[in-house]
Amino acid sequence: MQRLYHHRGHAIDVSVETVCRTRDGAATALDHIAVLLISADESREQPFAHLRIDRTSGRAFESAADALMGGYSVGRGIVDKLIDDGERHAQDIASDAA
Repeated sequence: MQRLYHHRGHAIDVSVETVCRTRDGAATALDHIAVLLISADESREQPFAHLRIDRTSGRAFESAADALMGGYSVGRGIVDKLIDDGERHAQDIASDAA
């Protein structure tokens, strides 16, 4: 499963990997992992973040859909933090120059 989202001028490409956990040779459960590629919308070929997210809020993803939405949520948070920190930094520079 894979989805491409756009948020605040950035592309968040989320794909889901499903892996089988085993114990003593027997399958015990499926794990779902979100894989994020975050880039500026114009240059998806060169992502500036590549992350694997296996859980949010201390809990593993129960389904591929949960991993997809959890990955998107984490990606949005990263983009928001980068943009908000950049805007604050630009304001600090402008006030120092004044």
